[in-house]
Amino acid sequence: MESPGRSWTSEYAAVPAIGITLVGAMLWAAGGWSVRADAEHFYPWQVKFGLLCGALAIQLLARDRPALAFALMLTLVAWDAPFGPSVVLWIALSDVIYLAVATGGDRLRTAVMWTVLVLTVAVSTGLTAAGGVKGGIYAVLVMVAILWSPIGYGRAVLAYRELAQVERDESEARRATALADERRRLARELHDTVAGHLSAVAILADAAQRTPQDPAVLQSIRSGSLAALEEMRSTINLLTSPDDAAVRTTLTSLEPLIESAGAAGVAVRLRVPDGPLPAAAEAVLTRILGEVITNATKHAPGSPLEIVVAADREELTMTATNPLPAGPWSEGSGDGLRNIAFRAESVGGTATAGPHDASWIVRASVPMEVAR
Repeated sequence: MESPGRSWTSEYAAVPAIGITLVGAMLWAAGGWSVRADAEHFYPWQVKFGLLCGALAIQLLARDRPALAFALMLTLVAWDAPFGPSVVLWIALSDVIYLAVATGGDRLRTAVMWTVLVLTVAVSTGLTAAGGVKGGIYAVLVMVAILWSPIGYGRAVLAYRELAQVERDESEARRATALADERRRLARELHDTVAGHLSAVAILADAAQRTPQDPAVLQSIRSGSLAALEEMRSTINLLTSPDDAAVRTTLTSLEPLIESAGAAGVAVRLRVPDGPLPAAAEAVLTRILGEVITNATKHAPGSPLEIVVAADREELTMTATNPLPAGPWSEGSGDGLRNIAFRAESVGGTATAGPHDASWIVRASVPMEVAR
């Protein structure tokens, strides 16, 4: 896995390190190289220049090897301590600590924190012994500013990155869920519309082979094919529209399917209530009825299908009845019945199907007020 530190672009990776080097050069020119005034001119200029270059190299190394850079910077600061200490080296140490915490692993972060704690205790204790409580307090404040602050900044950056990763993961999960829902929606639309007409066409084509002299069967095949094409166009319009309102699904769209069923020997009698129905409830009921008619055409050819739709103030109810075929019969795979139940339950309704006496009965109810 790529390290978090790799997210920085190469053209900006060296900016903090170069900035600290320039600060060190200005301190050198202003006479502020060392913390102690008596050690300001202890180093010759060649050594100061070498320390500046060494600190810069270690800071650049910290972008890729934070653990090694932290160890080298500590070694350089420890070597310099008896002769300075040099201010620029401690500023560079602060940057290396930040990088170690922000880009390193858990073990490195733990090692950095313990090392900084030991340094803080050692420096504050030594200055307290040398300069009293006031010197110790000043030492703690300086150590907090130079060493503990970058730890806090690094942990904040790390937390932000982790939060951003969680948000990216959640966004990807939501996108995948939405995509899966849309695929299921497409599958349902194709199953409820096109598949029904194509099943009727297949049944009629078989009938046409047995009775090639019957032009009514061929005409029904043509009508069913055109209806399937029209349903495909409607489905495409539905999928490319911002919402479901772009395509109006009504009970009248069942007419080609009813004609195809009649040509296959299934006389469909559909009784619906007078007057307009709520658009959303009518759309769901239309999909359910399409599945019922298709199932009857496939599994009970030659048997009449009686469908009664009733409406009250609360819900639409549908009861479909057709005689069971004589002799052994198969209920099929059950996909159609599951789809009927899903359609009804998705809007708060119910659906049941099964044999009763000598008939197969499908009942469904859909609320008149369907939440969008």
